[in-house]
Amino acid sequence: MVDGMKNLPFLQKVLRPWSTALFISVIYTIVGGMWVFFSEPVLSKWIVDPETFQNAKIISQWVFIVVSAQLLFLLIRHRETAFIRTEESLWRVNRALRVFSECKKATNWDNDEYELLRKICRILVALGGYRLAWVGYASDDAEKSIKPVAFWGYDEGYINALKVSWDESAYGQGPAGRTIRTGQTMIVRNITSSLEFKPWREMAQDHGFASAISLPLRNGNKVYGVLVVLAAEADSFDPEEANQLEELTDDLANRIKAIQSEAIQKQVKEEQLLLAKVIHQASEGVLTFDKNTLVQYLNPAWEHICGVVAKDVIGKSLHELPCARRNDDFYQAIKTVIESGEASTGQYLNKREDGSQYQIEAKVSPVNSGYSEIVRYVVVIRDVTYETELEDQLRTAQKMEAIATLAGGIAHDFNNILAAILTNTELALDDLPKRSKLRDHLEIVYQAGCRGKSLVKQIMTISRQDLHERKPVIVEHIINECLNLLRASLPSTIEIRKSILPDLGMVAADPTQIHQVILNICTNAADAMAEQGDGILEIRLEEITVVPGHDDIYAGLHPGRYLKLTIKDNGHGMEREVLDRIFNPFFTTKGLGRGTGLGLSVAHSIIKSHGGLLNVDSEPGQGTEFHLYLPKIYCIEDQPVLNDNLMVANGHEKILFVDDESALVFSGKTMLEKLGYDVVASTDSRTALKLFTAQSDSFDLVITDQTMPHLTGEMLAREILKIRAEVPIILCSGNGSSHSSGISMAKSQAIGIKGFMTKPYERSEMSQVIRRMLD
Repeated sequence: MVDGMKNLPFLQKVLRPWSTALFISVIYTIVGGMWVFFSEPVLSKWIVDPETFQNAKIISQWVFIVVSAQLLFLLIRHRETAFIRTEESLWRVNRALRVFSECKKATNWDNDEYELLRKICRILVALGGYRLAWVGYASDDAEKSIKPVAFWGYDEGYINALKVSWDESAYGQGPAGRTIRTGQTMIVRNITSSLEFKPWREMAQDHGFASAISLPLRNGNKVYGVLVVLAAEADSFDPEEANQLEELTDDLANRIKAIQSEAIQKQVKEEQLLLAKVIHQASEGVLTFDKNTLVQYLNPAWEHICGVVAKDVIGKSLHELPCARRNDDFYQAIKTVIESGEASTGQYLNKREDGSQYQIEAKVSPVNSGYSEIVRYVVVIRDVTYETELEDQLRTAQKMEAIATLAGGIAHDFNNILAAILTNTELALDDLPKRSKLRDHLEIVYQAGCRGKSLVKQIMTISRQDLHERKPVIVEHIINECLNLLRASLPSTIEIRKSILPDLGMVAADPTQIHQVILNICTNAADAMAEQGDGILEIRLEEITVVPGHDDIYAGLHPGRYLKLTIKDNGHGMEREVLDRIFNPFFTTKGLGRGTGLGLSVAHSIIKSHGGLLNVDSEPGQGTEFHLYLPKIYCIEDQPVLNDNLMVANGHEKILFVDDESALVFSGKTMLEKLGYDVVASTDSRTALKLFTAQSDSFDLVITDQTMPHLTGEMLAREILKIRAEVPIILCSGNGSSHSSGISMAKSQAIGIKGFMTKPYERSEMSQVIRRMLD
C-alpha cells in the first residue's frame, strides 16, 4: 500500500508551493526590470514636452505599482490555494493509511467471521470519517435478497428497513445488487440525483447520506457479498480512494475465506473425534486394516468379543494372526472381499484362544479414496451368541410344541387301547387258575401294558399335559436317594463326588419328577464314561440369585433366588450338532434298543414346567456339564401324602358307565360287576342321558368318558346334574387333565363333577376313587 502511494501524483502537489514562490520572485524581477529599462525610452519617444513627460513618468510608476500589486496578489493567492489542496490530499492519504493499518490488524488477529466484519465497519466509520458501513451476503432464496450481516455508524433503523436484492427488479438496480451480479465496484457520487438509488433515496437523505460505494467480496470467481460505504458528502470516493477500498475488500475476502476454511476444518476434526469416540465406545467390534492387510485399529468391543488384545494385533498382517488361522470360515470371507473388492456379510461361529465359542454377524467392506482406489478395509462384527441361543431355544420350544400337539392327538386313542388291554388282562388273570400255563403269558401282556402306560405318561409330560402335585421338597434328600440307587448300578470304576452346601432351603416340586430328572442325567453321564474304564461323576448343589440385566446368563429365568444343581462327568463329551438336538424328543446317540430318546426331553419339560431352566455345556473330549435351576420357596405348607399302595375295594351300588369305545365298555362293565356293582353301560352318550332321565333315582354313580361324539363327558355331566344335582360323577380322559382334553380338573369341579381319572386306569385305582365318591 505504501509503495503504491509513492507513485501517486499528489507528490507533485506537495512540491508545487515551492515552485510558486520562486516563480513569483522571477516574474516580479523581470516585470520590474523591463518597466525600469523600457518605460522612460518609450515615453520620451512619444512625449516631447518635459512637463508632460514628467507627469507621464509619474503615472507610469503608479501604473507599475498597481499592476505589480495585482500580479503579486494573483500569484500569492494561487500559492495559498495550492497549499490548501496539498493539505487536504495529505489528510486523505493519512486517513487511508490509518484505515488500512487498522483493518490489516483486524484481519490478522480476528478469527470470528462476523466479529471481523463488524470491526471493519467500525474502523471505516471511526477512522475513515464515513457515515455508515455495512456488509451484506447474497442469499439464494426466491427474492435473491442481500441480507446485512454486520454494520457500524449512523443507523437509526436504516439497516432494519433496508430491502436490497441482486435480481433484476428495482431493488436489485442499486450499487449492492449490481456489484453482486457483475463483480464490479459501483460508485454513487450523488445520491440525490442517482436514478439507481431511487428506492432508498428518501431514507438515505433522512439519514444524511450523500454518496456511496459498493465493493465485491469474492471467493474465487464467485461474488458472495458486498461491502457498502456511505458518506455524508457528495463525490467522496475519488479513483484513488476507490482503489484503496478495493484493496482493503480483497484482503477482507481472503481473510473470510481463511476463517471459513478453518471453521470447516475444525468441524471436520470435531466430527472425526466424535466418530472415533463413538466407534471406540460402540458395542459392535470394529477393525480396520490397510491394502497390505496390516491391522491399523480395533476398538475395545472387538477385544471383548474376540478375546484379543489390541497391542498384540495392531501393526501385524491379518494373515499372521492366530485368530485368523483359528477361524478359517471368517478368515476366508475376509480374503474373498480383498480379492473381489465387494462388501460381504454373514454369520460365523468363531473360537477364542481359550477354546470358548461365540457366534458373530460380520460385515467386511472396502473403503475407497476420492479416486475410487481401495485404501483400506473395515470389518464390523456383532456378537449374536445370545440371540442365536434364544433362536435355538425358540426352535426347541416350537419342536416341543409340535410334539405336544402330536402327543395330545394320539394319547386319547393310545390310552383307550391300553385301558382295554390292561382291564381285560386283569379280568382274564382273575378267571385263570393259579397254575395255568396262560397266566405267565397274560402277566407279560399286563406288564407290557403297564410299560406302555408309563411311556404315555412320559409323552404327556413332554407335552406338558399331565399335571403333577407339587409340594415343598428338600432337593438334597432327593439327590441322596438317587445316589443310593446309582451306587448299586454304576460300575465301581466311576467315582461319585458330592458337594452340597448346608441349609439351602426348599423348592416347590413333584419329588417323583425331580427324582426322574436326576436319575436320567446321571445314567446318561455313566454311559458317557463307560467306554473309558473310569470316570468322575460330580454333583454340586448351591444357591444363586438372578438379578435383572443378566438375561444373557440365565435366559428365561425371572429375577429371584434359585437352587442350582450341577451334574458333571468327564466322559467323551458332545459335538455341537449333538448339543443342538439333545432335547429333541426321540433323539438318542445310544444306538438301537438302548434308549427311547425321551429321557432328556422329559427332563427339559419337567424343569421348565417347574419354572426353572435346564441347560448343558459340552466339548468333545472335555466331558459334559448339566445345570438345573429350580426357584426357591419362602413359605412351607403341609401337603397331603398320597397312598400309592392302593387296595381293591368292593361295593354293591348301581353305576351308569358311558364310553364310546365298545371294548372299554365291555371290560369296564365286567370289571365293575366283579367288584360287586350293578352296572348299566352305554356306548352312546345320548342313550345314556335317556337312561338316566328315565331312572334318575336308581343310579348311585355315573362314570363317563370325556371325548365322545354328540355329547362330551362335560356336556353329559351338565345335563345329568340338571336332573339330579347331588349325583356323583367320575370323568375319565385319555388325555389327562389338560386343556387339550377340553376340560381341566378345576373346571370339572366347578361344574359339579366329583372325580377325575386318567386312562388307562388300574382296577385298584378305579375301586378306590369309587369308594371315595360313595362313602
